[in-house]
Amino acid sequence: MFNYNQWKINRLIKKLKAMQANRLNNQPQDAVLKKEITYYFELAAIYKKLKGNKKVPYADLMQVECYRAAAQLDDAEAYFQLGTISLDEAKYRQKLDEQGIFNSEINNKRSKQLYEEAHIYLVAAEQLGHSTAKRLRGLCLINGWGVEVDKDIGFELIVASIEQEGGWDKVPQIFAAMGLNKPEFFSAIMQRKKK
Repeated sequence: MFNYNQWKINRLIKKLKAMQANRLNNQPQDAVLKKEITYYFELAAIYKKLKGNKKVPYADLMQVECYRAAAQLDDAEAYFQLGTISLDEAKYRQKLDEQGIFNSEINNKRSKQLYEEAHIYLVAAEQLGHSTAKRLRGLCLINGWGVEVDKDIGFELIVASIEQEGGWDKVPQIFAAMGLNKPEFFSAIMQRKKK
C-alpha cells in the first residue's frame, strides 16, 4: 500500500542528502541554503503531523533533528524552535519535580540541562535578529525559568523585541500570545517604553 507521507519524507531526505554533499564540496549560494532550510522545515512539519503514529515512533525526535540541522545553517527560526521545545520540556520536568510524585535526581538534572540548552538556542536566535526569541528570553528572566529572576532585564528584552519589530500597536496581541494578560505586566512594559 502506498504511504504518501513516507514517500514525501524519502523524497525530501534524498534532496537534502544531495544538498549536503554539494555543500561539502562547493560553496553554495544563499538561495540554495535557503532552499535547504525550507526543506528541513517542510520535513519537520511532516514529522510534527506524524507524532503518535505507530509507523513513525520517533517523529518527535526527528522533528527536533530537522530543526537542529537547519540551525547548523544559521537559521534564526530553527534556533527559536529548538529553544521553545527545550524550554517546554524543561518546564514540564520541573513541574513534575515540584509535584513530588515523579521527582528524581535524573529528572532534575535533565530539567537543568534542557533549560541550559533552551537559553543557548534562544540567545543564538536573538543574535540572528529573531525578536520573538528575545521576547521569550525576557519572559524566562521574569519567571525564573532556568535562570535567576531578573525582572528589569526581562522587561527590557521584551520592550527591545517589541521595538525591533515595530509592534507597539500590536502589544495586546503580543501579550496574549505570551500569556501575559495581567495588567501589572502591561503597566511595567509601558513604564519601560517611556524610559
